Amino acid sequence: MTIKIGIVGAGGMADYHITGFRQARAEVVAIADQNTAKCTAFAAEQGIEQTFCSLTEMLNGAGLDAVSIITPNKFHMPLALEALQAGKHVF
Repeated sequence: MTIKIGIVGAGGMADYHITGFRQARAEVVAIADQNTAKCTAFAAEQGIEQTFCSLTEMLNGAGLDAVSIITPNKFHMPLALEALQAGKHVF
């Protein structure tokens, strides 16, 4: 069974984390970022088909097993709680 992961944040560390997930044979299926242009460009660069403007949208539409939160630390808690309450594993 392949684990399907959604990434929150299309910043500098996302590339590093995506590489690690793929090396572990997980499938990165979606990415969410409030900056739509940045999110779309990064997704195209990484071969990620689904893009979302928010974690909420991604949780409702992407069919995820887990979420990787790659945002500044001060934003982690509310995002992690939202993903956990949706029944997802959180990195």
